Amino acid sequence: MYAGVLLMADSTIMQQPESAIEPVEGLDTPVGSQGSRRRRMRGVRRSASGEQAVTFEKVTKKFGKEEVLHGITFRVPWGEILGVIGPSGSGKTTTIRMILGMYKPSSGAVRLFGRDPWKLRRGDRERIGYMPQDFVLYPALTVEENLRFAASLYGMPWWETGRRIETLLPFVDLVDARKRRAEDLSGGMRRRLSLAATLMHDPDFLVLDEPTAGIDPILRTSIWDGLKSAREDGKTMVITTQYVAEAEYCDQVLLVHEGAIIAAGTPAELRHAASGGDMLDIHFDQPRPDIVMRLQALPFVHGVEPLDRPEDIRVIVNNVSTDLPALSEYCDREEGGCVSMEPHILTFDDVFVRLVSGARDAEQDQHNGNPRDPTSPPVAA
Repeated sequence: MYAGVLLMADSTIMQQPESAIEPVEGLDTPVGSQGSRRRRMRGVRRSASGEQAVTFEKVTKKFGKEEVLHGITFRVPWGEILGVIGPSGSGKTTTIRMILGMYKPSSGAVRLFGRDPWKLRRGDRERIGYMPQDFVLYPALTVEENLRFAASLYGMPWWETGRRIETLLPFVDLVDARKRRAEDLSGGMRRRLSLAATLMHDPDFLVLDEPTAGIDPILRTSIWDGLKSAREDGKTMVITTQYVAEAEYCDQVLLVHEGAIIAAGTPAELRHAASGGDMLDIHFDQPRPDIVMRLQALPFVHGVEPLDRPEDIRVIVNNVSTDLPALSEYCDREEGGCVSMEPHILTFDDVFVRLVSGARDAEQDQHNGNPRDPTSPPVAA
């Protein structure tokens, strides 16, 4: 059975406290729409209440004696994409399974649509789309047959089903494979079929567990373009990924490591947290003795890093827009000028490595009896 659809159709599944699946949202205008009824449902939800789509408050989760989530807190506003990023075993899937109430928290509170997730009404469940990590469609059915089956579970009329299929197949690049059995598809093609099946009923809240795993970079970018367009149309998404660079596509990002949120915020905020400020690369015509010490003495400079070439350095300032002119003036006045000065943008791979390394160092310091004075990470709000 298609687990993502059955999650919405069968209320008994939602009552199981120890089996969790994630919600996934479907695309709207860019990938088609099911019409005025679903738009009216979204309008009622947003006008009737100002609550967040998802709220976690100091949530822990234990399996036996092992605690796999450690008091995590975050919020997902309506109409935004929250990216949950971390390595395998970091707690991503457990977190999103708790969103739908398949796991109940050991302590703390989880709310979806303002309710306990395991108490959602049928109408709420119909608004949710879910894409699991595992392939759960029928291997003996063709691509098109699997999509029609997913649509039938929601009672979609044949004309709407056909229109939706014709919209989704190009989106996931499976037009030429529509008559192929699922068992004959590659792993990446099965992921794309799962995504299309998740989007068939045009849900307005999505949880996608590794939706682009095994998909080539070009199609991955295309899929993210579609998801961002859906976000612009008002849809809300929670998306897990191991591709750290995909954080760029999200409004808010949670970096999770060993069951804890080590950082949270917008992509720009996480870059700032990882580097301690904004970065500027300066290239001089020749090495400058003791330039690092002189620059570190400036009140707006937070740090200086040497680069590969001795005449190049990287300076960390609080805000590049305001501090670049002051730094340029200093170099002209005291250092005889520089050849070039330009902002440096950390890749998200670098951001993740820096933040995870910092979290590990802090944990080691605490273990050794030398606790740091950490700043609480911003809550994704």
